[in-house]
Amino acid sequence: MNEKINELFDLIKANPDLPILPMVDYEIIGEDYGRWAGSWGTAYVGEYIMGNSRIWFRDDDDDERERVLEDCVGGVDFWREPGGVVKRVYNELPWIKAIIVNIDLPEG
Repeated sequence: MNEKINELFDLIKANPDLPILPMVDYEIIGEDYGRWAGSWGTAYVGEYIMGNSRIWFRDDDDDERERVLEDCVGGVDFWREPGGVVKRVYNELPWIKAIIVNIDLPEG
């Protein structure tokens, strides 16, 4: 676990102006109240956007782009648009660059 924490600290030192986005594994959350234990997972610099139904992470997969646009933009049938339009609109979304930290199930 120390290796993962050191990697996170290195990312913070190299990118002091970026926000940190902790992403908690769904299996950690047991009920509607209280606190639950987790462990440090991988950390990386990436980009995300809050859609209408969930958070999305920037990905170069064509099918994923269309799902992101459907959730974030809506009103256009991106499944029928040519790939160049999809890629351009996808790239123009207000992506937020951040240090993304996965919070995983407790080790052990």
